[in-house]
Amino acid sequence: MEKDTQQALLAQLSDGVRGLNLDLSAETIQRLLDYLIEFQRWNKTHNLSSIHDLNQSVTLHLLDSLAVLPYLDSYVEKLPKADGVFTLADLGSGGGLPGIPLAICRPSWQLHLMEAVQKKAVFLQHIVTKLHLDNVKVHGARIEDTAPGLADSVSCCISRAFSDFGKFITLSEPMLKTGGLLWAMKARALEDDLKTIPDTWKIEKDYLFNVPGLDAERRLYELARVREFKA
Repeated sequence: MEKDTQQALLAQLSDGVRGLNLDLSAETIQRLLDYLIEFQRWNKTHNLSSIHDLNQSVTLHLLDSLAVLPYLDSYVEKLPKADGVFTLADLGSGGGLPGIPLAICRPSWQLHLMEAVQKKAVFLQHIVTKLHLDNVKVHGARIEDTAPGLADSVSCCISRAFSDFGKFITLSEPMLKTGGLLWAMKARALEDDLKTIPDTWKIEKDYLFNVPGLDAERRLYELARVREFKA
């Protein structure tokens, strides 16, 4: 890639990071871009995403993933220190969104990337090795098959336009620690989607956020078990 092109992408990403009020080092921003460039290099032959333009990818992949970071940070800051390492499972991670950007920005977190499509799982393992992401583990199989190995060990689960609420809850529950939350990244929740939420769960919070450079609605739904429910 030409140096001028990479500098322009770095400037676009840096501007977006500032727009999200995130405090990221120049090294972290460069690692985010390194991930994106490798993502798009593989995308030419492995069809990781329908978005192939790097400028669009900065906005729709990186900044869209990073936009949820302040909400996750706020939650993690309130956790008791005795809870230990914060562990996040990214269900249906695809090419690593939002899991890889979150892992790059928060090396103290432990990320589990769950992706059943083999070519995507292979890319995930490649990028984890290439970027030396020691805080990431890739699970290249169906979530139903890998979740038992993570039983009661995951602090929270996240998904980006992965499934309806009901399926997300069903797949996540076996992995969650007591009190664990779910975060669903969506454009908006449709009525049929809302109807899939079981009586034992509820939408605790509904965050509407902006992605720099994107004129579209984005939401982060925080789901929690109903307090009265006892397993």
